[in-house]
Amino acid sequence: DKDYPTIAAFSVISKSVEEFLQQAGKTWQIATADNTQALSVVESSLVKYQDPVAADKLTKIQKDLDETKVILHQTIDSVLKRGEKLDTLVDKSADLSMASQMFYKQARKTNSCCKMM
Repeated sequence: DKDYPTIAAFSVISKSVEEFLQQAGKTWQIATADNTQALSVVESSLVKYQDPVAADKLTKIQKDLDETKVILHQTIDSVLKRGEKLDTLVDKSADLSMASQMFYKQARKTNSCCKMM
């Protein structure tokens, strides 16, 4: 299958050979005819490693890194948006402060003409 990574395929083959050698031992060296002893290993490997991530640790690490990268990008975007909101809030706060100072000065001027003696 073209979708299955080559590295993972070689990893499956390597693991299958190791598993076969553990099961068969040295009997394969003295075999004089074909047998079906390896079929069970091949069939179990094909079922076990349908997902390339299960077959190759490097693929699993790469997948985890890609997921982490996506999460980091989302976090950075939310922090930037929050920063923009904070900047807007600071600007509004400064405008409100200036308006309140102007109101205070205007109120003092207005009240200064009407002082009771």
